[in-house]
Amino acid sequence: MSRARRVDARAERGVSMIEVLVTLVIVAFGLLGLAALQARSLSVQVDSESRRVATTLVTQLYERVTANQEGYGLALATRYTRTMNPGQAVTIPTCANPDACDAQNEVPEVQLALWLTEVSRQLPGAAVWMGETTPGSVMSMTVSVGWLEPNANAVAADGACNLIDAVRTDVRYRCMTVTFFPG
Repeated sequence: MSRARRVDARAERGVSMIEVLVTLVIVAFGLLGLAALQARSLSVQVDSESRRVATTLVTQLYERVTANQEGYGLALATRYTRTMNPGQAVTIPTCANPDACDAQNEVPEVQLALWLTEVSRQLPGAAVWMGETTPGSVMSMTVSVGWLEPNANAVAADGACNLIDAVRTDVRYRCMTVTFFPG
């Protein structure tokens, strides 16, 4: 009986070492998976923040446009129709009479320049298109805001970017297009 025990003990020598190595390999793969999940989570969080900022900026534009009811209808076809390409400088105009800006011409110019400055400051690689939803109609306005997503790994361009010529085919850009009815 004692001899049988000795044979079994010799046969099992090193088995626990192999079990430990197999366990370490399994744990290592699990940790690598968690690290990849964390990296992807961070990327999604950055994109989510950019979408939140874009939504806030479009809401601010809506509020500015609806605050200028006097000038909105006449200004939509000219002043509220804009394109801002990535890296484009924005000049903020001054009113002819500093005490009272003209609602149809000067207010839209100043408000849009201030808004476009905020867009370019808050979104990386900002691009904007805005104008009438239906040509000749002042009932609604469409705004498309685009931003550069540094970790983008898409194989096709974002369809929401179709209105912004400069970034239409760039797979690194994400866009949000909104139509609103200020009147």
